[in-house]
Amino acid sequence: QERAVRCLLLFSWLRLAGCEGNEGELVSTHGLRPRVALHLKRSPVACLSNPCQHQGHCQVMGDRPVCSCKPGFQGEFCQDVVLKLACEEEHMKMMVRKEVFELLKIPRELVHLKNQACKVSEKEEEGELFFAATLTGENHTACGSIIQKNNSHVSYSNVIESEQEAHGAMISRSFQLEVHFSCIYAYEQVVRLPFALTAVDKLVQSVVREGHFNVSMRLYKSPSYLQPYQLPTVAAPLMDTLYVLLKIEGQHQLKYFLMSVLDCWATPSMDPFQSVRHKLIEQGCPHDKTVTYLNAIGESSTAKFSFQMFQFVGYPEVFLHCRVRLCLPNSPEPCAKQCPRHWKNKRALVDDHNKIVSYGPIHLPAAPSLEAETHHSSTDQQDLAGPSPWLPGALVLLCVLGVLTVAAAAVSVGRR
Repeated sequence: QERAVRCLLLFSWLRLAGCEGNEGELVSTHGLRPRVALHLKRSPVACLSNPCQHQGHCQVMGDRPVCSCKPGFQGEFCQDVVLKLACEEEHMKMMVRKEVFELLKIPRELVHLKNQACKVSEKEEEGELFFAATLTGENHTACGSIIQKNNSHVSYSNVIESEQEAHGAMISRSFQLEVHFSCIYAYEQVVRLPFALTAVDKLVQSVVREGHFNVSMRLYKSPSYLQPYQLPTVAAPLMDTLYVLLKIEGQHQLKYFLMSVLDCWATPSMDPFQSVRHKLIEQGCPHDKTVTYLNAIGESSTAKFSFQMFQFVGYPEVFLHCRVRLCLPNSPEPCAKQCPRHWKNKRALVDDHNKIVSYGPIHLPAAPSLEAETHHSSTDQQDLAGPSPWLPGALVLLCVLGVLTVAAAAVSVGRR
């Protein structure tokens, strides 16, 4: 019996030390009475060989060894490195926990991709530090990536690896690490709507078109607005007053809009945005001291104002431009401006339509010859200087009417 017990003990120790077999309990009654049967459980001797890798801590739980891994490692026996691989549409990013390199005593400057020129960088993500490498379409080839493809997929592969630290000695104890990673993309994929479709058993149609509204500008000789200047030529001395009429054209359009004048100015060319300009009306109020409003602007479909004629020094022509605004009747914001200016920083209504209406050119002829009254030298100077404001006589004005189309929206909705 004593010999049998010794054999059982020896056999049990061999099995707990690593021999094959998963039984945690060994019982034998051969040659023994039932009362002397042995019940042997595994002891901490299971961790004597320390199956945990990478300095993992081994402890017995139940009847088997359990490993507690160092940061950066995972797996049943801490055999795996903690990795993160992101395969995005614009890049692929591989990250390895920084603690892996610290435990293996690998400095970051020795870590790189397949091409040693492509180094890794330190990144923080969710409170953890990683050595990371990012590859895009531009640097895959430069960093040594292997690109493979077949009829259904394309694969991009690379490796994060470390090189041995050279000390010039005969031996080396520096550790080397290789982490291979790949991103595989399918050529085909199934896409779906993020919402459900509902069948509709009725037909609803909508049509939106842009309507056309015309605003015209004309010049008149008197405040009665009964004597318009006849095109193509008009005569207006510099000291005369010109009367301007801005009007929405079309009898059926008058019920849709009122009209207000925002700005009026003059330029020596047909370009309304020329830097050389003279302001007549600015932000709805007279800027030139000779400008006078002749009706309640903003309360009807017309705008009337007057100003004294002038000329640009060194230029033969004058062009008039006005920026008008069409407003909806009964709008919560009034279309008319109160002058003198009461500056209110109110944004324009979304249904307003601002447009520029131009008029011109107004030609200013050269001054008449004064040879009978002046010397030749004076005449030459006047020819160079152009017309002078004190000269008597009529100036010929050639006016071209500018008409601008102002867009508004007309909506037609199909009925069921």
